[in-house]
Amino acid sequence: MMKKVLVFALSLLAITGLSAQQHSIIEDVLVSSVEKKIFSMQELIGFDDAQAGQLRKMELNFLLEVNKAENCFLCNKRKRIKKLKQKRDAELQKILERDQYVKYDAIENERIRKRPLWSN
Repeated sequence: MMKKVLVFALSLLAITGLSAQQHSIIEDVLVSSVEKKIFSMQELIGFDDAQAGQLRKMELNFLLEVNKAENCFLCNKRKRIKKLKQKRDAELQKILERDQYVKYDAIENERIRKRPLWSN
C-alpha cells in the first residue's frame, strides 16, 4: 500500500515538473513574440518607450490568459477569449493615443499593410 502511494506521488511530481517546463517554453516563445511585435509597432507608429513597456506587459498577459483559456477543460473557451479580447482592446485605448490606437488596430487586423523596414 505504501509503495503504491509513493509511486503515485512520484508520478504526480514528474507530470507536474513536465507541465511546468512546458509552460516555461511556451512563455519564452510568447515573450519573444511580444518583443518583436512591440518593437515593430513602435517603429511603425512611433509611441514612446513608456507606452511600449505597458504594451509589452499587456500583450504578454493577454497571450498567457488566452493560452490558459484554450487549455481549460471545463471553460467556455469562445466566451472567455471574447472577454479577453474586449479587455485587451480597452487597455490598448487607455495606453495609446487615439491616432496611435487606430494605426495599431489597423496594422494588427491587416486593414493596412506594414511597410518593410528596408523600403523608403
